[in-house]
Amino acid sequence: ILGNSPTPIHGLWNNLHRTFTIRQAIESTQPDAVISFTDRINVMTIVSLSRTRYPVFPTEHCDPIMNPCGKLWENLRRFTYPHAARVVSVSKGIDNYFDWLPKTKRAVIYNPFLVIDNNQSITSIPKDADQGKNWIISMGRLTYQKGFDLLLAAFKKIAHKYPGWQLLILGKGEMRSELDKLKDDLSLSSQVIFTGAISNPFPILRNSKLFVMASRFEGFPMAHGEALACGLPVICTDCPSGPREIIRNGVDGILVPNEDVSALAWAMERLMSDEGERKRLAASAPEVTERFSLEKVMEMWEELIGEVIGGQK
Repeated sequence: ILGNSPTPIHGLWNNLHRTFTIRQAIESTQPDAVISFTDRINVMTIVSLSRTRYPVFPTEHCDPIMNPCGKLWENLRRFTYPHAARVVSVSKGIDNYFDWLPKTKRAVIYNPFLVIDNNQSITSIPKDADQGKNWIISMGRLTYQKGFDLLLAAFKKIAHKYPGWQLLILGKGEMRSELDKLKDDLSLSSQVIFTGAISNPFPILRNSKLFVMASRFEGFPMAHGEALACGLPVICTDCPSGPREIIRNGVDGILVPNEDVSALAWAMERLMSDEGERKRLAASAPEVTERFSLEKVMEMWEELIGEVIGGQK
């Protein structure tokens, strides 16, 4: 519902209208509690429900340090968030940003990871991908945040030793042409495949040997957990924030220093060259669906909302 306004006056008017519309829509449903998402919508929801009985739970899925919302909206966030019932972050790394709020105003509730269907089969093989080779998978939007340029640089260091391996990068984004050029410049054309967006990546994940991400920053990276749920060992950068809360270093994956290309290459070669180590980490990977089960997440939400509503009576 947000868009650009031609002038500040138009912007003020449009946002006032939006808050009125939000309030009308929420009041028409008579909810017990309101959960909102994304920074600007969170602010507008709190404002729209001021002086009502509805407790608002704004949720944060991105690290505000790495995803700033602008000075105006940041000031509005700092003004409105103290009036929320609880500010819910999907990782401890994100929650740390809100240390200007008292702990009683904050909560961490992770996103769930579901059990992946074992019976799914690959219906179409990505162009140029060779099922006769070992696949390394990376997945996400082709943006600066995800660090695919770092991943290509790391793979370049070791790819010549492992001609039987291919790196498949699933996703689309604004850096596609830039990354394609980098792949060619690094002479990786035969070993790196950009597949584009794939609606159901899980069969491909299940037919792979290893999942690697070189993100510069995250919030709570779902791709990491989905790879674990598919039984893949995960190598990822220990970036802010989220990966260290999902990956158990040495148990189901390997964490490497953020933006350290050499460390990333070392970790990849370690697992590419050691099938036994890959299998050891893979054996514990699916436990992610127990550690972050839907039941546990829903229980945390129900407990938090119940605590707030109970305290209002």
